Amino acid sequence: MKENEYRTHNCNEISLDDVGKKVRIAGFVQTIRDLGGLVFLDIRDMYGITQVVTSAEAADVDFASHIPIESSVTVLGLVSYTHLTLPTKRIV
Repeated sequence: MKENEYRTHNCNEISLDDVGKKVRIAGFVQTIRDLGGLVFLDIRDMYGITQVVTSAEAADVDFASHIPIESSVTVLGLVSYTHLTLPTKRIV
């Protein structure tokens, strides 16, 4: 994938090798799960889906929970890994 101003990775390219690195992805908001103190977003592009989680700061939670589904977004953040066994086996 050629890096540009909107993304450094496609949604299917983020791997365990990227844990701790700052990446930027772009795509559409497919799903939003607001858990009160955190918001999880599934960002979809034509290559795959990446799950994004907000910080616990009230402003971030409020902003992310009001993004309309199917909005086009660019997200910048650090890649982290959860040790939970997820049915999707996605990197968070």
